[in-house]
Amino acid sequence: MSSTPYNRQTSFALFSAENPTKQQPGNALDAEFNAVKVAVDDTQQNLAKIQDDDGALKRGSVGQAQLDSSVSLGFAAPSQWASDVRYTANVNTVFYSSIFYIAKVTHTSGPSFEPDNWTAIADFTAAVAITDGSITSAKLANGAVAANKLADGVVSNSKLATGSVTTNKIADLNVTTVKVAEGAITLSKLEPSIAMPAGLGPLPWSGATLPAGWDWADGGVLLSDTPYPALRSRYINDGFPFGQDGSGNPKKPDMRGRVPAGVDSMGLAGAASRLTDAVSGFGDTLGESGGSQSVTLTSVQMPSHAHSVTDPGHTHSFNNNPVVTGTNSIQTTSGNTYVVPGSPQTSTIAASTTGISIQSTGGGGAHNNVQPTIVLNYIIKAH
Repeated sequence: MSSTPYNRQTSFALFSAENPTKQQPGNALDAEFNAVKVAVDDTQQNLAKIQDDDGALKRGSVGQAQLDSSVSLGFAAPSQWASDVRYTANVNTVFYSSIFYIAKVTHTSGPSFEPDNWTAIADFTAAVAITDGSITSAKLANGAVAANKLADGVVSNSKLATGSVTTNKIADLNVTTVKVAEGAITLSKLEPSIAMPAGLGPLPWSGATLPAGWDWADGGVLLSDTPYPALRSRYINDGFPFGQDGSGNPKKPDMRGRVPAGVDSMGLAGAASRLTDAVSGFGDTLGESGGSQSVTLTSVQMPSHAHSVTDPGHTHSFNNNPVVTGTNSIQTTSGNTYVVPGSPQTSTIAASTTGISIQSTGGGGAHNNVQPTIVLNYIIKAH
């Protein structure tokens, strides 16, 4: 802002010389004093721009444009450090690994950076660019975080407030496996709509101890003080599909020594007639169980069959004083008739006989009814 120059309005000496008996006119005096005031006010305003109240030169009032070209700031403009370059102490400055250095000694740089030759002025490394929990849903515009804006592995659990990342904050297909550190996404970080629901399973589990958020599918009772209220409510609302105790507490599915099978009447397609009450004794209703690891067959379960007798040609004798009743036949006193090979019958029949008998066999024991199996634990999602 330029100052208003002071221009004299009236020559009071000339007025007195020309009018020795008259007073100086008041309006002329006012105009003159006003012109002085305007010039002084402008001067004070401009002075305040370069001088603080303490009388010192105003901070920030002098910049590079105010300096003569012969004036130096004390060091040269910074550049990236390079090998085989002559650097002057307290003059040359460089950037190396995001740190701003000034030369400590005059030297020619070698093949690698030598920290002893430099003094660090400022470290621009973004070690902790984001404080823990500082990114919340309210801080992110919808779709503001895209995959190409995130360096691999920079977003971890400790950098995200619980619930801060919701589906409407992430553009479609922007979360990929390379963008997620191992273990970074847990159920507590997911909305309920994409978390696994309580009651999922039973699922096979190869471990000996429960994973967090899961319970054994062991047929146990879920009491009112269970740590898994969502699982208890699901079984109650579904009508106790796996049974209940005498106090109305639901039971969990019991997978001990069992393999799972789909309900025969599952879904809208209707019954498949593969596992039904009519044949297997179970299979039509959720939660039913049955089957046995061994089976003993009854005679009605055996295939229809007949036994034949083969007599390779040996002598029979009779002990009931048989008599010849006709050609090729004899009859014993018990009334049984036997056909005797040869015609006519002329041989003498002995007084004793040995018979042919058919012996039964088999022990009547149960047989193994188990398919090839590997034994695992079964777990259900508890909350």
